[in-house]
Amino acid sequence: MFQAINASGSGLTTARKWMEVTSNNIVNANTTAAPGADLYERRSVVLESNNSFANMLDGAPTNGVKIKSIEADKTENLVYDPTHPHANEEGYVRYPNIDVTAEMTNVMVAQKMYEANTSVLNANKKMLDKDLEIGRG
Repeated sequence: MFQAINASGSGLTTARKWMEVTSNNIVNANTTAAPGADLYERRSVVLESNNSFANMLDGAPTNGVKIKSIEADKTENLVYDPTHPHANEEGYVRYPNIDVTAEMTNVMVAQKMYEANTSVLNANKKMLDKDLEIGRG
C-alpha cells in the first residue's frame, strides 16, 4: 500500500515539473532574439520508469515514474519581418520552434496525470483509514 503512495507521489512530482516546463514553452513561444543573441530553446521532459531493470525482471511492483532528462530543442523558426527590431540583414526574425497547440496538449496530459495520481493517493488514504478503523475494532 505504501508503494502505491510512493508511486503516486512520484507521478505528482513528475506531472508538476512537466506542467512547469511546458508552461515556460508557451510563455516564450513568441520571444525573439537579436542576431547573435541567445534565443529561448523549447524544452521537453523525457520520462522513465522509477524501477531498476533487475527489479522489473524479478516482478517487483512499480515505484512510479521519474524525469530522465529535460532536453532542449535548438531548432529555430525564421519569419520574414524586416521592420522588426531583431531582424537580421536579410529581414528574418528568429523565433523558438514552439507549437503552442502541441504545448497546450502537453499541459492537458500533464494535468490529467496529476489528477489521476491525486485520485489514487486519495483512494489509498481512504483504504488506510479503513484499515485503522478495522484495527481499532
